[in-house]
Amino acid sequence: MNYIVFDLEWNQASNIHYSDNRMQFEIIEIAAFKLDEKLNIVDEFQSIVRPKLYKTLHPVIKEITGFTEEELSRGQDFKTAAQRFVEWCGEDYMFCTWATQDLSELQNNMRYYGMKLVDKAPLLYYDIQKLFSIQADNNSTRRSLEYAVEQLGIEKKEEFHRAGADAYYTAQVMRCIHMEQVKEVVSIDTFVIPRNKKEEFSICYNDSVRFVSRGYESRSRLFGDKRLMSVKCPKCNNRVTRKLGWFSDGSKTYYYIGECANHGYVSGKIRVKKSPFNEIYAIKYIAMADDDEYAKIAEKKQQIKEKRKIKRK
Repeated sequence: MNYIVFDLEWNQASNIHYSDNRMQFEIIEIAAFKLDEKLNIVDEFQSIVRPKLYKTLHPVIKEITGFTEEELSRGQDFKTAAQRFVEWCGEDYMFCTWATQDLSELQNNMRYYGMKLVDKAPLLYYDIQKLFSIQADNNSTRRSLEYAVEQLGIEKKEEFHRAGADAYYTAQVMRCIHMEQVKEVVSIDTFVIPRNKKEEFSICYNDSVRFVSRGYESRSRLFGDKRLMSVKCPKCNNRVTRKLGWFSDGSKTYYYIGECANHGYVSGKIRVKKSPFNEIYAIKYIAMADDDEYAKIAEKKQQIKEKRKIKRK
């Protein structure tokens, strides 16, 4: 298997009134490096993309990237560039990006042009920003790519904020990470969600489970799904005893605390989201918890209860 470390640059409407909601960010550059299983760079890809929707560069994008309209006019059309990129990736690979937005924007641009979306849903990938945070900051802070490059002593050969340079630096950061220690920390892209119950997806880590539901037409139908609402211990997969049943913080997040007879407290979190296709779906996180986590969630529930009392009065 290869790792495809890629980065994108995109443009947007100079005036928000001329922005197309179907594609607010139009890709103008695709760059990638292909790494083998030992993280050696074995190939690279680069393509400037000629914009079709937003032909005038946004002033901020122009300043950050250094692109000119004339340079972009000589690029390939998006469908050609994206098809070349997908073919270059090959058959057996995993995407790697810095943060989470590039993969969704790639798929959104492909959808806009009527292209077949990459791979099956949900799409697994490595978020190198997240992996760096785990090793450098105990997963407490998300750092910039430039910060990571400086902290790791990676030589700066090019300016940041061009796809080729940022893809290269991301690959170099990845090569400095102890991948064997974090290889289970796979991220899930949900631009395309499961289409039916059979495609619903769970991924298991050491002490946690992440579940992605299929899409529903309403929130009531979503929460009528017994599989979504059930909670099992991540360690032994046995059902837990409810301590604090599912409750909402008033937004789109729901919390839960249960107890496994063999392994102690188990916390649950459900985040309700809307897909780009306007379907309501949920991502459920189940993890082992301790006394502090129990107390924190219990306090949250009590605070919400008090706020509702005040509101009713």
